[in-house]
Amino acid sequence: MIRVVLVVLVLALTACSTQEEADYKQAQKAIAQEHYRIALGYLDRVIKRNADSKFPLEAAREAARISFFEIKDFNKAINYHHFIVLHSPNEKERLESQKQIAEIYFNNLQSYQQAIIEYSKLQQMPHTDMEAAQYKMNVARAQYYQNNFFQAESEIDTLLKLKSDDNTRFSALMLKGNILVAKKDFVKAAEIFKELIRSYPEKAIQENVALTLAVCYEENLDFKSAVAILEEHRNKYKPPEYIELRIKRLQERMKNAPGAKGFRK
Repeated sequence: MIRVVLVVLVLALTACSTQEEADYKQAQKAIAQEHYRIALGYLDRVIKRNADSKFPLEAAREAARISFFEIKDFNKAINYHHFIVLHSPNEKERLESQKQIAEIYFNNLQSYQQAIIEYSKLQQMPHTDMEAAQYKMNVARAQYYQNNFFQAESEIDTLLKLKSDDNTRFSALMLKGNILVAKKDFVKAAEIFKELIRSYPEKAIQENVALTLAVCYEENLDFKSAVAILEEHRNKYKPPEYIELRIKRLQERMKNAPGAKGFRK
C-alpha cells in the first residue's frame, strides 16, 4: 500500500514538473512570436503553481521583463518583482527587484506615497552610504512632488550628512533650494544657489542656477542684484536674447519701484 502511494506521489510530482516545463516552453514560443500577453498567461500558470523547481522564478523574471519593456504594464511588473523578492534565494536578486519596484512606483507610475514606502524597505536592506543617499534623494523628491516640504527638507538635511558623490550632492542642494523657493524663503534659497554656482560652476550652468537665483532676488524686490547676476552670466546661456529681455524687464521694474529693497543683512 505504501509503495502504491509513493508511486502515485512520484507520478504526480513528475506530471506537475512536466506541466510547468511545458507551460514555460509554450511561453518562450509565444515570446519568440511577440505574442507577449499569451506568453504571460503561460508564465502566470507556472508562477501560481509555485512548485519546488527552477521554473516559477524563471517565469517571474521573464514576466517582469515582458511586462516592463514589451507591454508597459507597470503594475504587472511590480507584482512579478514582488514574487522574486519573496522567493528568490539570491540576496542580490531580491535587492535588485526591490529597487525595480521602488523605481517603477517613482518614475513610471508617479505613485509617490507608495514609492516612499518601497524606498523605506530598501533602506532596511543591505546598502552603501552612496545608495542610502540616492534612496533619500528619491524620497525627498517624492515628498516635494506631494508638497510635503517639511518632510522633503528633512530628508535632504539627513542626506547631506552622508557620503555621496558630487552629482547627488548637487541634486540635493538644488532640491533644497527649490523647496525653499516653494516656501517663499527666497533669502535662504539664494544662499544655496550661490553656493552651487561657487562649488559646481559647470553643473550650475547646465541647470540654469543663475537664472533661478535671479528669480529669488526679484521675488524679494532686490532688482539690482537680479540684474547683476544676469549680466554676470549673460554670455553663458542661450539664447542671449532671453537674458537681455530679462535684464530689460528688471530695469523697468527697478525704475517703477522707488521703494524696492534688497535682502536684509
